[in-house]
Amino acid sequence: MHKSKIFLLLCFSFIIGVFIGSYIMPLIGEAYAKWDAYKIPLFLGILIFSIILITCWRPHKKPIIIGFCLIVFVLGVWRFDSVSPASALAELQRGKSNIKEINIANNVNIEFIGIISDNPDIRSDQVKITVKMEKTKILITTKKFPKYKYGDKLKINGKIMEPKVFEDFNYKAYLSRYGITHVMYDPKIEIMSQGHGNFVLKNLFKIRGKFESSINKILPEPHSSFLAGLLLGAKRGIPKDLLDSFNITGTTHIIAISGYNITIIALLLLSIFNALSINRKYAFWFSVIGIWGFIFLTGASASVVRAGIMGMLVLLAMKSGRLSNITNAIVLTAGLMIFINPLILRFDMGFQLSFLATLGLVYVMPLMEKFFPFLPEKFAIKESLLGTMSAQITAVPLIIYEFGRLSLIAPIANILILPLIPFTMLIGFVSGIIGLIWIPLAEFLAWPAWLFLMYEIKVVELLSKIPYADIEISGIHWAWMILYYILLIIFIHVFNRKNKKIYF
Repeated sequence: MHKSKIFLLLCFSFIIGVFIGSYIMPLIGEAYAKWDAYKIPLFLGILIFSIILITCWRPHKKPIIIGFCLIVFVLGVWRFDSVSPASALAELQRGKSNIKEINIANNVNIEFIGIISDNPDIRSDQVKITVKMEKTKILITTKKFPKYKYGDKLKINGKIMEPKVFEDFNYKAYLSRYGITHVMYDPKIEIMSQGHGNFVLKNLFKIRGKFESSINKILPEPHSSFLAGLLLGAKRGIPKDLLDSFNITGTTHIIAISGYNITIIALLLLSIFNALSINRKYAFWFSVIGIWGFIFLTGASASVVRAGIMGMLVLLAMKSGRLSNITNAIVLTAGLMIFINPLILRFDMGFQLSFLATLGLVYVMPLMEKFFPFLPEKFAIKESLLGTMSAQITAVPLIIYEFGRLSLIAPIANILILPLIPFTMLIGFVSGIIGLIWIPLAEFLAWPAWLFLMYEIKVVELLSKIPYADIEISGIHWAWMILYYILLIIFIHVFNRKNKKIYF
């Protein structure tokens, strides 16, 4: 077996270990104590068996490979356990936190000191802040004023409780991906001091805030909120009726920072550099620098960094000209992201969709080019349309499974608005930067972006009013989704065999 395939198997073993770990371990509750008692003997048993395979079947490669895969698999299970909210709660129960009276099963009033560990999420009538104490994170919903900032040290007194699990939404699982185990509503808060936390993050959040403020100054509503959604993934300012229109028309993906969005920006940059007769090699590196500039300017949150890395992988695939070279890089990147935060594999749909969209851009898009050779290549129109269709092919099954809805109008909506999205983002991005220096000039330059945004909003609103624009498909079993992806992989493999392209 080739070394690259062995490497691929090891990466998959780790990812599968994390995935299995997320299911065999209870996230929250007393049952964790049972797992906590038996996990070490179980891990040791698997490791001993793996060592026997490696040492006793030395002349044979397959048992040795299986042995190492089992070791990496155990590493994956252990890694999930190390950051599982249940593990953090077990420490609380053992008295290793400064919350002394906490009772996991009941709501209690507590007083503690913590530091705001993330950028406050400001809504129309409230603010959500994440407060960290040692290894525990608590999401606090409170009034907008006084204003809270990243790094503020707070003294908090109020009722602490577990996140609720609703019939159609598991809020507990949603928050667990951020390591948040509890929530509080309207507690008594006292700001003790400021300026704590990571110096780099503090300044990145400050830059993001100024950039978002610049967008709000140069464009009216809802255009400014829509542009903030395109560039920053910030949906909180977008009116609810407009968000509903995006959902109905299957265009919500454009207002969520993902590998697809950043790749579209990179493709447009590549087209501009090529139009300026810049060497392809230099154009690639200029585009990579542009992506990192975008990441830092938008706050460099974990989701944006992941999306940027996914986008750069697509660029690397296009630069290499042979997509088989990128398979290991994609799986390794996913493995590293999951190692850093194992909770994203099961509980972060943004990561799942971003990863699936990236796979679509890398593996499905070359197939689509064979079927649509007539599309214009100028201004990245062809890449934008084919990229969107490819990303939809890989991502839609998961969307249907998670949300139980299918937009029938989505293909038309995407074809009508997506060719303009790269220009909207680029003009809006440049205008926002200039707005940091001189607002009047930024307002003048933002006029084309305003026209594009107006067109996109009107198209989405009109199409969403068409009867049966989307339909409900509830109760879809996960097996159908798995079957779809298996058939898609087989189709890609057979197609590439016929075209003499080897991907795996």
